[in-house]
Amino acid sequence: MKMHEDDVAIVGMAAMFADAPDVGSYWNNILAGHCAMADHPDPGIRRYYDPDADTFERIYTIRGAFLGDLATFNPLEFGVMPDSIDGVEPDHFLALNTARAALEDAGLLNKDFPRERTDIILGHGVYVNPSNVNWIQHGLVLDQTVDVIRGLFPDMTDAQAADIHKTLKAKLPPMNASTIPAMIPNVIAGRIANRLDLKGANYIVDAACASSLVALSHGVNNLLLGRCDVAMVGGVQACMLAQDLMTFCQIGALSHHPAPRPFDADADGTLFGEGVGIAVLKRRKDAERDGDRIYAVIKGYGISSDGKSQGLLAPRFEGEVLAIRRAYETSGVDPQTVGLIEAHATGIPLGDSIEIQALTDVYGKRNGRGPTCAIGSVKSMIGHCVPAAGIASVIKAALSLYHKVLPPTANFEKPHPKLGIEETPFYVNTELRPWIHAGGGEPRRAGVSAMGFGGINSHVLLEEARS
Repeated sequence: MKMHEDDVAIVGMAAMFADAPDVGSYWNNILAGHCAMADHPDPGIRRYYDPDADTFERIYTIRGAFLGDLATFNPLEFGVMPDSIDGVEPDHFLALNTARAALEDAGLLNKDFPRERTDIILGHGVYVNPSNVNWIQHGLVLDQTVDVIRGLFPDMTDAQAADIHKTLKAKLPPMNASTIPAMIPNVIAGRIANRLDLKGANYIVDAACASSLVALSHGVNNLLLGRCDVAMVGGVQACMLAQDLMTFCQIGALSHHPAPRPFDADADGTLFGEGVGIAVLKRRKDAERDGDRIYAVIKGYGISSDGKSQGLLAPRFEGEVLAIRRAYETSGVDPQTVGLIEAHATGIPLGDSIEIQALTDVYGKRNGRGPTCAIGSVKSMIGHCVPAAGIASVIKAALSLYHKVLPPTANFEKPHPKLGIEETPFYVNTELRPWIHAGGGEPRRAGVSAMGFGGINSHVLLEEARS
């Protein structure tokens, strides 16, 4: 699908990431090169911590970029019953907060707009979360625990067993009819549509680390096909549990360093982050007609799967190349006119190396002029937010275009030798720089990548909005 006369505009954005309660704070942290890594705020997670962990039930790191005290929600502001938020997944409520803030940023919250033609599409993983853990504890673990105790004490009476069950249950968060909606992942989008009175499509997308860019692609398609007039797209990952960390420690994907180091010679893995980001999209011609502020224009996107390969979790060069090429085919844009790449770059050396190779295959090798395109990764500051990672990158790139600056990447000293970056047109930007542009009349452009385990790849091309 060609995107030129029917470009899609980003007209509103809202976000919450570690050390950043809103988009303004997030952007200021990026400009300052602020790394939000810290120890997990839940002291209970230390029971699983072993720096030499080599079994599934233990973790060798408690580092990440966590929301902590920023994760607050006032249910009364939205007409939500207070007893429906205890012990459930916070993603539902933080996404609702952020969606309202995104509408406000777009100038739509307090005025008439086509609510019946407004979609809400969010990237969200169907992973372990407090809600389903609580459900399993109520519905399975309590009875199993009482059975174990009765086995140890065969003279126990039924009344004593019932008392133990009651005592253990009292220590768990409540589980009742009011909390059930927050156990169901797709209700995240449904809750936003319900509370903000949106009557277009609402659904979630689970494409692992590519989720929010895939959600964005759905919003773009729906706009260009005339199925909606406003699309709210993004992703949310607001609760990382010990069980999530166990999985990635087991495969050695998490870093032993205090912070991830994308592209760096000392990189040894990623670290997770929590956050939520939502962008409001409109057809560009509609945004210009309505006098909207346009942060950036979406020119094209590409999505691909790796196809048949040796492993489900390992990245594949051919798959990534295909997604990147498709983004430029849909846009008709020459890759050599792009001045900034916000890479997927997690800090896992194999993945970073393959991504650089794939980008170079599309962009070409370095010529005699030296590097021409800045490359960076916001994961060096806020960690890997998995389904929210892509939207974190889109917001960063859109603001870079809007303010005409090249933002820094943190925790980088010298490139990993496997990258071969000196042979590419890219340089890792570590300082805040004005985006000096001599593109022969071409506007500033930025590419954003998000590659998901399971073999899904995505790339989005953004462009500055010129009047």
